[in-house]
Amino acid sequence: MALGWLGGDKSDHPLGDEKRAKEILGALPMADPFRSVTEIRDWIESVATAAEMKPDKRAELIRLLDDAAQVHQRKLSRDYLSNPHLPRTQEARLWGALFSLCKDLAAAYSLCLGQIAADPGSAKRMKALLPLTFARAAQAVALQLKWHYMHYEWAEAALWQNLGKLYRLADERKLSRDSVPLYQGAPASSVEREFMKALILASSSPNSLRPLDIDVAERIVAHFSAEFIISATHQPRVTHYVVDLAADAPPRRLLEAPPASASLRFFSAGAAEKQLDDMIKVAERGGVPSILNLGGERESARVLSVLRHLKNHWSAVPPVRKHDRYAVEHRINVVNGYAGVLAQFDESARAAAGDAPALAAETWVTENISAGGMGATVPKIQCDWLRAGELVALRVEGGSGSSAVGLIRRCTRVPRQKTSVGIQLLGKEAQAVQLQGPSAQTALLLSDGGEIQGEVLLCLTEGGYDARVSPSMTVKFQSYLLVPVELAESGDDYELARFRALLKS
Repeated sequence: MALGWLGGDKSDHPLGDEKRAKEILGALPMADPFRSVTEIRDWIESVATAAEMKPDKRAELIRLLDDAAQVHQRKLSRDYLSNPHLPRTQEARLWGALFSLCKDLAAAYSLCLGQIAADPGSAKRMKALLPLTFARAAQAVALQLKWHYMHYEWAEAALWQNLGKLYRLADERKLSRDSVPLYQGAPASSVEREFMKALILASSSPNSLRPLDIDVAERIVAHFSAEFIISATHQPRVTHYVVDLAADAPPRRLLEAPPASASLRFFSAGAAEKQLDDMIKVAERGGVPSILNLGGERESARVLSVLRHLKNHWSAVPPVRKHDRYAVEHRINVVNGYAGVLAQFDESARAAAGDAPALAAETWVTENISAGGMGATVPKIQCDWLRAGELVALRVEGGSGSSAVGLIRRCTRVPRQKTSVGIQLLGKEAQAVQLQGPSAQTALLLSDGGEIQGEVLLCLTEGGYDARVSPSMTVKFQSYLLVPVELAESGDDYELARFRALLKS
């Protein structure tokens, strides 16, 4: 924590004195990261609004506070990501602290850069530290985007505008590629790499990932950031996305040649797209690539799912729908969670007797349907549990009365509008079955309605799949031995597993 370089003019601000600054920041409670982040935010505001402080001194103190915040920020992030079903108030408290810290840092760094640009003396004194200040400012804006993704929110247009402006200003000053260690012990980065990380993550459909998987995706993106390509000219076989530095919109995939514009930048994942293949092979064998820093232990199945997701979106060929969709408006009853979904099918016998099963459901409205799924809108009041990867049971109001099982594959919250979701249907039919064996349990058999042959897909409770165990089940008076094939997908409270069904004689 060296403030000696500030030298010269003294500041009346408490952090302007190095000894006092050490005492203040050293007294932040390690055991209470929320309180520490709150106090650091107060100091950021204090430094940013100090009237007589010179721009270079202000910038150094903001970096000092940013450094002090790192350990507390990491602790809050771990708490947030390790508890996917926090009570609403606690989730909002953690999310608010993390998002607001990034917002305050981004605003403070941008203020410093603006003041330094207007003060030749400060600009000269800050010359060596400008690449770091620009890169940290860009990272702070990008982190705000990430926390919006955690809520599946449509980020404010101003964030993309600010990010583009930071990159453009750094590029004009020939600083955008200057590599610097952003924090002690952290890998070197640059304004361009921080900008590219934000672009690539935004282009990777984060609204189709669960919060923990968004964090995993961000870390994989960071690992490959040196491989990404950005250019002022479009290269049809190389660059697949475009962003307008002068606009207030996220990047988009190129579907046709764009009009010429000095503010356009074209980009792609570059060599990283093919390098993902090696990591996918490791994960397919049940491992986790050791070169990745994933912020803790992560299940290989989860990492594999994210790697495949990124591969799909980084490819030169855009992802396409398997089935055509048609505009259809229906009201549907929706219940979520493995226990709630399973209950709908355990009650089928009572429904057959004339007592329709009660779905303790929310009511959504479909926008379109296809053979494999549907798009729907969700009233704002019903969004607390909603996230990608959630298991749901669906029933059309006024329909046959039967329920279907699906997964939320996409979720987007637009300010002051209803939430939009995409739902993948898991087969045409679902039924509760009893699995016999060392760990007897009730599961959901998901099928296309035909005869059972070859592989079958079952939905089990979390931890219900064991690759070493072959349970049995009986369907329509036929008994089958189920040989484990793979754990296809897992959520917070369920597992989707494939088995080879062998008819018992």
